Amino acid sequence: MGTGLITRREFGALSALLAMHGGMRATAEEPGRPELIVDIDVNDEVWLRPEPMTEADVDRLVGQLHQNGCTTLLIRAGCLGLLPYRTALSYPMSFDAEHARAHPCNDIPDMEAYIAQRVPWTEKYAGVIEDFNPPEAFIRAGHERGMKVLCWLDIFDDGFPGYRSKFLDENPHCQWTAKDGSYFHGLTSYAWPEARAFRIAQARELLDWGADGIHCSTSAHSRHLHIPKDEDGFGYETPIAEAFLARHGVDIRTAQSFDREAWHDVKGDAMVTLYRELAELCHGRKKPLWIGLQLGRHTNFAVDPHFGTNVAARYTNHWKTLVDEGIADAFILGDFEIVASPEHGYWTSKTDIVRNEGEDLYAWAARTYRPHCKDKTKLFLFSEWLPGEAKGLAERMRFFADKTRTHGFDGIDVHEAWNFEAAEGNMAVLGEFSRWLAGEGSSS
Repeated sequence: MGTGLITRREFGALSALLAMHGGMRATAEEPGRPELIVDIDVNDEVWLRPEPMTEADVDRLVGQLHQNGCTTLLIRAGCLGLLPYRTALSYPMSFDAEHARAHPCNDIPDMEAYIAQRVPWTEKYAGVIEDFNPPEAFIRAGHERGMKVLCWLDIFDDGFPGYRSKFLDENPHCQWTAKDGSYFHGLTSYAWPEARAFRIAQARELLDWGADGIHCSTSAHSRHLHIPKDEDGFGYETPIAEAFLARHGVDIRTAQSFDREAWHDVKGDAMVTLYRELAELCHGRKKPLWIGLQLGRHTNFAVDPHFGTNVAARYTNHWKTLVDEGIADAFILGDFEIVASPEHGYWTSKTDIVRNEGEDLYAWAARTYRPHCKDKTKLFLFSEWLPGEAKGLAERMRFFADKTRTHGFDGIDVHEAWNFEAAEGNMAVLGEFSRWLAGEGSSS
């Protein structure tokens, strides 16, 4: 989620300019050509515009993305614990200043200034939802152009200062839990059947509105909160403890030592159960389930810093099970990770990732995942966080076009649409990227 703003006059001029770009119009997904996916963070689209977003803005944006080569959209269906659309599953769009003050955050040095910013942003957002239902508007605009439109679920992003999850308020036990009973605020535990039922209800509602599938992301803004840094301090919730006891005869809540990898496997089993139930829903409607997959044996939730080695919670990625059982139709690899920075200290906590000499993480991922996933589960890259100005953006997109094509990935999730709207010339970069991705022109 970004923080920049452009003026009303600049935005109007930019919209007119972008509408003129020729790009490479996307008509349909072509066999053998990497899929160009753009994710749309509706929160940023609403917050960062100087005026309230309208259905005409939605249609214009989707048209520009289509004109410049995008074939598939991922529409964000979460807002830090709220569901930012018309639904009884969530509180209405709102901001709780006292909640914000009670949940300090490493990324918010001045809480009062943050509150002063978020209150009007939230009022604007509530007005947008009153005027139209964002997921339905994006689905309709995409379908009118023959695009696929999947909805993106933030399955771990349910806590941030000022934003409250109705489900977790009503079911606080459904969070990752420490031995002392305290919670990793906003990190939902799917070991609980009621947590899985909630997420399935959300997916069902979005599919009812015409979404072409569901994508589950591992984004977790609550990692920025003041969470205890103890390694593997969370994951002791009752269903996990009972499952481990039944399988291994040890109560992890009282034992001084136990098999940690076996524990991570049990936590990973809970995630497989969630994905299996979501797949049953999606596949029953002949629609795909996409899954964001961190690289390596585990999904890690590091805290303070976000990309650090203080791994407060983790679970095993049973990715082969997801492939072999036909659960995952696609993985977005390196989901919300920094794969382009292989020497960053973050990766030292993933000791199972051993690269060959001269191998980067993209080459490692291709070597690790492609043989088992071939003809069964698509593999997409994640573009990470992109620069806002055209020159830097173009350099970064050349890099990702090269990595996608060189290693034979099935496509890439470009994060996020706002990067191509926020400065003059950026949407043209997306058009160039679509050509580079197709092997036309030079990406070097």
